[in-house]
Amino acid sequence: MDFNSDGILDLILGERDGYYNFYTGNGDGTLHFIGYPFDNAGDPIARKYNSSGYLVDWNEDGYIDFIAGGYETETVNSGKLEVHLNTGDDITSPVWNASTIDLTPLCSFWRVTQQTFDLDMDGDKDLIFGYEMGNVWFAENIGTNIDPVFSSYIQLVCDGGKIDVYSNFSGGGRARENVTDFNSDGIPDILVGCNNGWIYCFEGYTTGINEEASDPFAEFQMTLSAVPTTGMFSVNLTLPAAAQVEITVFDISGRAVRSVSTSCQAGSESVQMNLSDYPGGMYIVTGSVNGVTERAKLTKIQ
Repeated sequence: MDFNSDGILDLILGERDGYYNFYTGNGDGTLHFIGYPFDNAGDPIARKYNSSGYLVDWNEDGYIDFIAGGYETETVNSGKLEVHLNTGDDITSPVWNASTIDLTPLCSFWRVTQQTFDLDMDGDKDLIFGYEMGNVWFAENIGTNIDPVFSSYIQLVCDGGKIDVYSNFSGGGRARENVTDFNSDGIPDILVGCNNGWIYCFEGYTTGINEEASDPFAEFQMTLSAVPTTGMFSVNLTLPAAAQVEITVFDISGRAVRSVSTSCQAGSESVQMNLSDYPGGMYIVTGSVNGVTERAKLTKIQ
């Protein structure tokens, strides 16, 4: 995550003793330690044990916010999870609010890691957790991108059963999740590190439920041109009949950064998109019509 908006990736690391370590990237593969975070009341942000931090624009105001996890005592239900919104007016220098959004009631278990990702691809950020006992959980956002709301979580499963690197897969527990498009097919995958040092890859796939041969829109096609791009690119559509097409661009964290609804005629059409205001990196473009979705990978260069 580029938390100081200088175009170079930075790093945040949790510690066994509860601190969060912030490093800025130097642009040459090396890092510079800048210290531990403090809130705007001057108090350090830390946990007593096993801190786990994650940076994301939680309320979609253009500033990077800080999700601080960890636990307070050596008990299974002593986890603590809070969101410190960025109250600074300088995008290159975050200021964390002492007043937090408390997510602890959602997930109070110890040694949990967390990240946001639109795993169900419905346009808003969800939460994914990796747990000490090997589980990987999913909490659906039932609110909005600007005001995320979560009420519960479920265990993620694969065709081999529950994604659990303790009981179902011999990893020894301590699941550490990372949701990403590992095989670049436009569908989120899940990497899970575990206690014995292995990394399991759970590949995402579509069921094709909405693409029955009897559905004329099963022939819907989408490609991209002018990619890699510095900003402008084309979404090329082929449709068997006139329809409304929803085009969405997701960043690497699964956040929808651009969305367009356009009325298209039968045949071939091209829709122009612009990512000039967004940083370089990997993006996923989806086109949806009549319940059928096509996906394509996009690379933006500076």
